[in-house]
Amino acid sequence: QHAASMTTVEGLLQEFYQPSTSNARKREIETNLLAFKSQPEAWQLCLRVATAPEGTENQFLWFFSTSTLEHTITRRWTQLNAADKTLLREALWNTYAQLGAPGAARRHRDTLAQLIALMGKREFPEQDPNYMQHCMELTKTRFQLGINLLRVTSEEVVSNRGDLTTEWKQYFYSCISMCIPDVMDLVTKYLLIAVCHINGKDIQATIPNTLMDFSLTSALPNDNHLSSSILELLGCVQHLVSWIRTELISEYFLMSILDLSQWRPANEPISLAALSVLNELLYLQKPLPYAGILMGGVSSLLEQHNNNRRQSEMYSDKFRELLRLYTTKYAGKLMQEPELLETFLSLLYGCTTELHGALDFTEKLEIWTPIIKGIAQQPTKVARFNQVLTQLVDEIMRRTQFEANKPELEVLDNELMEDDTSATEWQQFLDQCFESLALLANTRGAHVVFAQVFAHWSRPQMYLMSLEHALDHGSSRSYEAARKLKTANVGEILRDFATVCQAVVRLAPLMDTATAAPAVADEMECQLQMLSDSLLQTLQLLASNRLQGGNEMDKATFQMDLDNLYAQVLLAMRSIFPLSKAMVGEELLHRLFAILGSIFACSGSLAAVSPIVQQAASELLLFISTVIRPKCLLEIPQIQSLLQAGSRLGAQLPRQVCINVHIALVSYMVLPWKCVPEQQQDYQRRLWMLREYVQGLAQNFLDLDLGQANESKVAATTLSLLGTFTALIEYFKASGGNAKDMLASTFKPILTKALMIFNSFGLSSIAMAITVAEFSLSMLRTLPTHLGGQFIKEMITLFINVSSREQLTLSRLAVMEKVLQMFKLIVEQPGSASLGLLPSILDFGTQQILPLLQQQNTATDNSEITSLLYALFDSVLTCKWQFFYKNQLSNGHTSATGGNFNCSDNLHPAHFMAILNAYGQMLVSGTDPSNVRSVLLSMQNVNERSRLYQRALFKEQLLASFQRALLNLLLSGEGALHFDMIAQALYAMGQVDRRQLLESLAQASLPVAQTSLEEICQTSVINFFGLQDIPTFTQKLTQLMQDAHCAHLNETA
Repeated sequence: QHAASMTTVEGLLQEFYQPSTSNARKREIETNLLAFKSQPEAWQLCLRVATAPEGTENQFLWFFSTSTLEHTITRRWTQLNAADKTLLREALWNTYAQLGAPGAARRHRDTLAQLIALMGKREFPEQDPNYMQHCMELTKTRFQLGINLLRVTSEEVVSNRGDLTTEWKQYFYSCISMCIPDVMDLVTKYLLIAVCHINGKDIQATIPNTLMDFSLTSALPNDNHLSSSILELLGCVQHLVSWIRTELISEYFLMSILDLSQWRPANEPISLAALSVLNELLYLQKPLPYAGILMGGVSSLLEQHNNNRRQSEMYSDKFRELLRLYTTKYAGKLMQEPELLETFLSLLYGCTTELHGALDFTEKLEIWTPIIKGIAQQPTKVARFNQVLTQLVDEIMRRTQFEANKPELEVLDNELMEDDTSATEWQQFLDQCFESLALLANTRGAHVVFAQVFAHWSRPQMYLMSLEHALDHGSSRSYEAARKLKTANVGEILRDFATVCQAVVRLAPLMDTATAAPAVADEMECQLQMLSDSLLQTLQLLASNRLQGGNEMDKATFQMDLDNLYAQVLLAMRSIFPLSKAMVGEELLHRLFAILGSIFACSGSLAAVSPIVQQAASELLLFISTVIRPKCLLEIPQIQSLLQAGSRLGAQLPRQVCINVHIALVSYMVLPWKCVPEQQQDYQRRLWMLREYVQGLAQNFLDLDLGQANESKVAATTLSLLGTFTALIEYFKASGGNAKDMLASTFKPILTKALMIFNSFGLSSIAMAITVAEFSLSMLRTLPTHLGGQFIKEMITLFINVSSREQLTLSRLAVMEKVLQMFKLIVEQPGSASLGLLPSILDFGTQQILPLLQQQNTATDNSEITSLLYALFDSVLTCKWQFFYKNQLSNGHTSATGGNFNCSDNLHPAHFMAILNAYGQMLVSGTDPSNVRSVLLSMQNVNERSRLYQRALFKEQLLASFQRALLNLLLSGEGALHFDMIAQALYAMGQVDRRQLLESLAQASLPVAQTSLEEICQTSVINFFGLQDIPTFTQKLTQLMQDAHCAHLNETA
C-alpha cells in the first residue's frame, strides 16, 4: 500500500512537469499533492525516499519528499511522538554523514543539512544536547559536510521564519551563542591550516603548538578538494561574523582572513570569498578588535593590489568595496596614526590613478571622501598631506579632460533618453568629480584648489582667441582659421573648456572673501577678477557668432559643443556675480547686457541662437534681477527693449526662457534695489510700470467678452497666459510685504477675470478649469493675506458652487486636486477667519470627493488626490481644533484613570464623525500604505495635541471600532509596514480604557492564552510614577503577533 502511495505521487509529479500538462490539470495535481503532504503518515514514506541510496534517481520525487519532511518538521513537529522524532533525526543524520564525494549533488547536501538544522532548532539543547558537538565533530571526519551544517545552523539562528515562538527563538539563540567560542576556536584553527596549505608552508613548523590541534590537519588535507573545502569554510565564517559578538574574533582569525584575501590567480574564488568576509566585518555597526592588525593588513593588500595590475574585474570590484568600507569605518583611527595614514594615502593615490574606466575612478573618489573630511576637521594636520591632496586635484582635472583622458571619456554616454529626466552618464561623472574637488577645496583652501583648476583654462581659451585673431585679420589669415577649425580635436577642446567652466562654477561659491584671512581674500579677489575678465572675453567671442564648423557632417556636432560651452560660460558668469566686486560695475553690466540682448533679440542672422544658450542667458538675467538687483537696469537699452516686447516674447522664445524673462522684469519692478535708501526706491513709479507691463501682457485676456466669445477663443487666450502668470506669481512666495502688495493690486483684476471664466467654462472645459484653479492656487499661496478675507471667501465659494452643479466625475479629479490644495492653505492660515468656510469645505470633501474615490475603478490611480483629501482632514483637526472644541483642553489635563471630556462640548459632531469615519475606512481597506501611514500619523499627532482618544465622542462611539480596525490591519500582510505606529495608537487607546483594549484583543480571536492578552493590556496603563512604557508594550505586541502567526501556521498544517 505504501509503495502504491509513493508510486501514485511519483506519477503525479512526472505528469506535473510534463510540458503538455495544462494549467488546470496542474492545479488539480497540486491539490492532490498537498493533501498527501498533510497525511499523518506521509513523512514516513517520504523519509524512505529521502534516505534511500537510489533516492536521487527521480529528482522530482526526492525533492517532493524532502519538502514534505520540512513541512512535518516546521508545521507538525509537536504532533510527533519521541520515537518518531528520534527515527527522523537519526535517519537524516546517518544519510547526511554518508553522502558521497565533496561537491557531488550539492543541492541534496544542502537540503538535508537544512532539515537537520531545523530539527536542531527544535531539539537543542533539551532533547538533543549534543547537536552542536556532533556538528563540530563531523568537520573532523567529513570536513565539508560538517562546515556546511555549521553554516546552515548559523543561518537558522538569525532566521525570521515564523514557525517558532519568539521566546523559543531567543532561547535557541542564547544556547547556540554559548557554543560559539568553541566554534570560533575550531574555525580559526582550520583557517590557519588553510593559510599554510595555500602558501605551501609546513604546518608544524609554522604554527605554535599552543595554537593548534595538529590532529585537525587530517580533516583539511592539502589534496584536490582543498580549494572547495576552503570556500565552504569561508562561507561559514562569513555568516558567523554577521551576528556573533566581535570580541570572539582573535588576531589569528583576522590575520588568516587578510592572508587569504590576497590576489592569487590560481585561487581567485578563495581571494574573493575572503574579501567577502572582510567586507562583512566592516559592514557591522560595531567596533572590531585588533584595529592595528586590520589597518596594517588593508595597507598590505593595497600595496599588493598596486603591484599586480592583472587582477580580475570581480576582485578589483570587491577590493574597491573593501577600501570604501574601510575608510568609512577607520578614517578617525587613521587620523590618529599619521605615518600609517601617509603611507595609506600614497598607496591609495597610486590605486586611484589606474586607468580602469570613469566609473572605477568615481568609485575610488568615494574612498577618499571620509579621509578628506577627517583631515578637514584637523587643520593642523593638513600640511602633512598637502602633496598627495594636490596630486589628487590634478588627477581629477586630468581625468575630466579629453586632452589627457580621451579613451575613458569618449565611451561615456552624453545623450538623454526622451523620458529620462536624470543627468547623462557624462554629466554624472563630472558632477561626482567636482563634488570631490569641492571637498578638497574646503580642506586645502578654496583659492589653492581654484588656482589648480584655473590652470586648465588657458589652453582652450588661447585656442579660441587665436581663432578670433585669425578671423580678425581678413583673407591673409582666413586659411589659417579654416585649418584650425577643421582639425579633428576642435570639438574636444570646446568640451574641455566647458568642463573647466563647470568646475569653476562648483568652486566659485566657496571663494568667500568676507570670511577669509586678508592675504587670502586679496588673492581670491585677484582670481575672481582674472576669471571675470576671461569669461567676458570668451562671451564676446561666442556672441559674435563667427565661429563655424567645417564640413556639413561636423557642423551639427561642432555647433552643439559650441552651444554647450556658451551656456556653461553664462552659468559661470552667474556663479561669480555675487562674489566679485568688479562684476557689479555699471560699465560691465552694459557690456554684458549688450550680449544678453543679442541672445533674446531673435532677429535676422541671430535667429539661430540655441535654446540651451537662451535658457542659460535667461537664468543669468533672472539672477541679476533678483539677487544683485542694481538700480541701473532700466537705463540699459536691452532691458527697455525687453519691456517693450512684452507679449511678443512668447512667440520668439522657448516657454521657460520667456517665463524667466518675465519674472526678471517683474522682479526689477517689485523687489527693493540693493544699496538704495528706502525713500529713493521709487515704488510708486515702479507700481505704475508693473501695471502697465502686466496689462500689456494680459490685454487680450482682460478684453474677452465671455457672453460673445466661443469656448475655443477663450481657451486660446487663457491657457498660455495663465500658465505663465502661475509660474510668475509662484516665484514671489518668499518676497517681502511691499512686493506682495504691488503684485496683489496688479493681479487681482486678472484673478477676477479668471474666476469669471471658471464660472462660465469650469464644467465644460477641463483644461481651462485646471489652468484657472492652478492660477488661483498660486495667487492664494503667494498672497494669502493680501487678497483680502472677503475676496478669498467668495473665490472658495465659487469653486465649491461650480463644482457642485453636476455630479463629480473621475475626469474632473485633476481640478479637485488644485481645489483641495486651496482648501488646505485656507485651513492652515492662522486665526479664525476660515472657520466660516469649514462646513462648506468639509461637506464638499466628505460628500462629493470621498464617495467618488471610494467607489472608483481600481484601474485608475488616484492615490495622490486621496492623500490630498486626507491631508486636508489632518489640517482641519490640527489647525482648526477650535471648530470642534472651544479650548485645546476644555477640562484641563485629565489623568489617565480620570474622567472624560464632556460629550456635548463638540460643536460640530457630524463633521467630526465624518472625518474620523473616513480615517477608519482607510484603515479598514488598508490597501494604500502611504495613506494608511498618513492617517496613523495624523491620529497620533491630534491625540498628543488635543487628547483625541479621551474625548467622550471618540471614546463612546469610535474607540472600539478603531481598535478592531488596527488589530485587523496588524494581522494582515500590510500591517508589518506600520507596526510601530499601530502599536503606539493601541497603547494610547489602552491608556484611555484598558478593559476595552482587552475586549478588542479577545474579539480578534488571537490563538494565544488570555493571560498574554491581560499582560499586554497591563503595560498600556501609565504606571504609578506617570512613566509611559511604550517599548515594553511594543515588544509584547510583537511577540503576540509572531506567536499568533506561528500558531496559525501549525493549526493549518
